[in-house]
Amino acid sequence: MKKFVTFLLPVIGLVFAIYFVVTSARKPLAAPPMSEPAQSSFEKRIAGSGLVEAAARNVNVAPPIPGQVVQILVKENDIVSRGSKLYQIDDREQRAKLASADANIARADAAVGTARADIQNLQEAIKSAQANTQSARANVETQQALVMDAEQILDRNEKLLKNGDVADRTVVSSRAARDAARSRLEQAKAQVSQSQSQISQAEAQFKSAQARLREAEANLGVLRAQRNELAVTLDRLTVVAPQDGKVLQINIRVGEFVASTPAQPPILLGETDYLQVRVDVDEINASRVKPNSPAMASLKGDSTKKIDLEFVRIDPYILPKRSLTGDNTERVDVRVLQVIYRFKPPQFSVYVGQQMDVFIDAK
Repeated sequence: MKKFVTFLLPVIGLVFAIYFVVTSARKPLAAPPMSEPAQSSFEKRIAGSGLVEAAARNVNVAPPIPGQVVQILVKENDIVSRGSKLYQIDDREQRAKLASADANIARADAAVGTARADIQNLQEAIKSAQANTQSARANVETQQALVMDAEQILDRNEKLLKNGDVADRTVVSSRAARDAARSRLEQAKAQVSQSQSQISQAEAQFKSAQARLREAEANLGVLRAQRNELAVTLDRLTVVAPQDGKVLQINIRVGEFVASTPAQPPILLGETDYLQVRVDVDEINASRVKPNSPAMASLKGDSTKKIDLEFVRIDPYILPKRSLTGDNTERVDVRVLQVIYRFKPPQFSVYVGQQMDVFIDAK
């Protein structure tokens, strides 16, 4: 009995070992795919992965001036038109600067008004001095005539005195009248000189006032230009939509500081009446892609939903691949040609940013 058991145990062990080797050598059955792989009806085709975008590409609406967000005026899925307000950057400092600029403009405007009033007064003073000069010159001519008359009377009376026809008193009186006429003539000439001096002084003041006016107007122009610059900057702190479209994404919150070149778009905007798909074609197949080639696409993971595509353009620059599908065999050092197709949103849901399997007819 012991011999039988001794013989049986090795046999059982050998059978078990053979069973274990055979069983472990079997290939495991592959799990069925969660969805059927995408297929195309094109006889010759080029396959590529595509990324859905809004028509004319997605628009990153960043603020032109960095600052703190104080108000968000839209939400996701809102339809906005060009110029619609999206969000507000803190503008208190800019408004204070604008108020100060308005005060400086008011002061400069008053200086311009004062300079213009001075010029007007000086013009009136010049006209008055010119009128006085003309009157003084007329008076000089009158006094010159009176002096001539007095000298003639004196000369005549002196001759009559020699002949004894007039008394000495008459000659003395005539000489006094002549001297008085000469004195009035000198006084009239002095008035002419004084009027001319007043004209020269008023003209000099007029030129000075004109210079002040030009300076004041130039200063006012500079202040107004600075005020306009501040107003433009204030207006830019209210970020508006650059085009019609739908709000696709909002990545900011009230109170956050937003840079003018943020890492992610504060608000992503796109026109979704039409969508476009950006197809990455391996550079090996780039020469096979022809303009206006028909193409079709299906959603990633759902090959039953197919979309006919309309050719838009080929971007004439091959660049490193950046849009990854997550496939284990996918390489990141591949360069791709990007081909743009467009399509009308179908009955089923297609979202911006969604991946698609695209086939391009290459016959």
